Amino acid sequence: MSRKSFLLCLILGPLLSLCVSMASAQVKTLGDLSFAAPEGWTYEQKPGADHASMSIVAGSQYCVIGVYAPARPSGNAQADFESAWRAVYRPAPNEGLPTPIYDFAGIGYQGKYASEFTNNRLQWMYLLESGKGAIPVVVVASDRQVFNQLEFVIRQVVESVRQAPARAAAPKNNINIADLVGEWRHSADSSVDYVTSSGAYAGSSSVFYGETYQIAADGSYNYQMAGMSNHNIVREKEAGVVELSGSLVVFKGRKNVHRRRFVSYQQAVNGSTVLMLLDDQYEANGPNIGMYGEKWVRAAAKN
Repeated sequence: MSRKSFLLCLILGPLLSLCVSMASAQVKTLGDLSFAAPEGWTYEQKPGADHASMSIVAGSQYCVIGVYAPARPSGNAQADFESAWRAVYRPAPNEGLPTPIYDFAGIGYQGKYASEFTNNRLQWMYLLESGKGAIPVVVVASDRQVFNQLEFVIRQVVESVRQAPARAAAPKNNINIADLVGEWRHSADSSVDYVTSSGAYAGSSSVFYGETYQIAADGSYNYQMAGMSNHNIVREKEAGVVELSGSLVVFKGRKNVHRRRFVSYQQAVNGSTVLMLLDDQYEANGPNIGMYGEKWVRAAAKN
């Protein structure tokens, strides 16, 4: 499958007839906000409205993303989130706010997010703190499964939001070697505590690592990895050549070959570039991208 076909027809779970990638996404504006609207979704923005919506429907299943005009930030993200939730969802006096409310840490964004299932639908809100405004991005889905299938696209919309003078850019639906030149970093960690059948603590295990690709203009690269697994230090170095083959980004090293699916290439609000890859052992669907997708970050160029 070509890279373009992979992105244009990323079929996610039960929405079998719909293409839901961000390929060829269009940049839309709402006041001083701009954001990327995904291809294949119905876009609506009524004159004078305080929000714009993007929706996708298949039978009884649906998902709607709403981007709302920013409010003046109070300096307290928790309070801003609570105010935005009440303003958008208008809960009844006897209804509380969703709990827990989590910290949101996008690439360059800070804020809050939370969700609840009520009235036979999932309600979700991200509150983005841009420094100049508190920007609500809300999601209403028919159920959590639909949200999980589409979460990758939803997060791309969220990460695309910009407040002027910054301007949104649509994620790229294909890349070339020139797009990969520079230093890319990725890290991950995992920690597990073990208990006995009686509930007593029985130890723990932890794994963490960081890896770097330094890619040159001719496609050659140097790779480094350092990590620790249960107090055992692991290090690795490799050199090779990166090649693009259909939907795959192939790292051909002297000792190993790593094949990863190209998923997306997007500019972050802090000026860095985010490259999402998925190991080719996994089927390209929403849950796999959410669970196993590797987010590689190239820092913004220094002036």
